[in-house]
Amino acid sequence: MAIIFPDSATLNKALIAVLTAAPSPLKAHEIDKGVIQLLNLTEEVAGAIRDGNRTEIQYRLAWCRTKAKKANLIERLPQGSWLIKK
Repeated sequence: MAIIFPDSATLNKALIAVLTAAPSPLKAHEIDKGVIQLLNLTEEVAGAIRDGNRTEIQYRLAWCRTKAKKANLIERLPQGSWLIKK
């Protein structure tokens, strides 16, 4: 049985929601954890390995961050944290 992952739109909305709710900038792993909790993803979905030790969700959220940054919705700070653009 194939694992069903959230679509890009769902991940994008969750990414923005997690960053909007954060009182301070978040590291990528904190964003990933917040999205997993917000979407109530199962351990099977959250832990599915894509390549090496990177999960499929981590990979997809990295692309979501890249696209949101290019759309000027979020900003990456020099120390590797992310925040929502105001």
